[in-house]
Amino acid sequence: VLIVCGCAAICVVADDVYQTMHGITTPSVNQVTRSIYVMADDPAQTLADAAAYTFGAVSNYDAEGTAQAIAVIEGELGKKITVVYFTSVNELVDALYAGQADAMILNSAYIAILEEMEGYGDFSERSRVLRDVPIVGWTAPPETTEETTATETKPAVPADITNTPFVVYISGSDSRSDYLPNSTRSDVNILAAVNPVTKQILLLNTPRDYFVKNPAGGGVRDKLTHCGIYGVDCSIHALEELYGIQVDYNARINFTGFETLIDAIGGIAVHSNVSFSSGDHHFREGVNYLNGKEALVFARERYQLAGGDNDRGKNQMKVIKAVIDKLTSGSTIIANYAGILDSLSGMFETSVSMGDISKLVKMQLNDMAEWTVQSYAVTGRGGREITYSWPGKDLYVMYVDEDQVAYASNLVSRVLAGETLTEADLKGK
Repeated sequence: VLIVCGCAAICVVADDVYQTMHGITTPSVNQVTRSIYVMADDPAQTLADAAAYTFGAVSNYDAEGTAQAIAVIEGELGKKITVVYFTSVNELVDALYAGQADAMILNSAYIAILEEMEGYGDFSERSRVLRDVPIVGWTAPPETTEETTATETKPAVPADITNTPFVVYISGSDSRSDYLPNSTRSDVNILAAVNPVTKQILLLNTPRDYFVKNPAGGGVRDKLTHCGIYGVDCSIHALEELYGIQVDYNARINFTGFETLIDAIGGIAVHSNVSFSSGDHHFREGVNYLNGKEALVFARERYQLAGGDNDRGKNQMKVIKAVIDKLTSGSTIIANYAGILDSLSGMFETSVSMGDISKLVKMQLNDMAEWTVQSYAVTGRGGREITYSWPGKDLYVMYVDEDQVAYASNLVSRVLAGETLTEADLKGK
């Protein structure tokens, strides 16, 4: 959010900057993608070529999305298609390989999970996408009470963002492309509680493998990262239910956008508590000066850290703090605004409106106040479970620590209420 605010400060001098700002702050439709896959050597080149094909699909989950995709396909073809159902993604892919299905309909975000499993690492080489089918992602249903049939709507976002505290969901997509897909696993899940009056920001990290209730699955437990498969609204609702707080805005960036952003601001300085290596990269205990690629490796590594995913979450918050420090340290934004906006274009989006960003910019320019950025991370115990998004196989999960979640929720509430957190508070439970 601070990055966007900084870029907005110079919108008045360049129309192309304005257009980019408009693009990343215009709320996108809650749209996700179902893809039609065929074998790499299949002769079909268009959907019409596959009109007589037998289409495979999964039956045990994501039924609404599959039904929407089938309706779109049948609408374009003007005829009913033959669909056979399988109980898991693995069975569906095996059927495509064996010729039991000529094509398959699947949420493209599942492919990243599939290719991590033994025997399916070459799926992208053996198959190809015949057609992407856009559908509406998961949306929270209206809430009603027993006493009344009136719909309870979610409270509106702050009327004045400069004097009303708010919460932003920061999501890091695991996609590597020049665009930001709406249907993708969320590799980073951080809630930023922002109090513009006290100038305090609390970053709250939730591990990607946290075993939470998946709204798209009717509350069936799933890894938090899988909620992003069904759209950003699904991830937001899962976190709102977990912590019992309202999320007002979201901001998303993918791997490619993250790397180019860090390079555009001239790199960052990050403190590491320990020395560790990841691939060809080595990070020493103490301050490390990182470019985009190095910063991404630092933020993603978990296997070489004693605390695993818990330590990774802490490092991710260190990276965010380092970016904020860099952008508020001087004329970085003014000198590099073109590169920064180039890095954001297509790979970053936020639901914070351009009007609200302008208000934040004016406030900051008027008082030039320093912001205090603090962090807290919930943890849990690891295990293996069947998840909603992959019912055919048990996967690694992290069980929710209810006491830590309650404590974290209280910290957020205190920041929003105007209290100043101490170092003792952040040590937590």
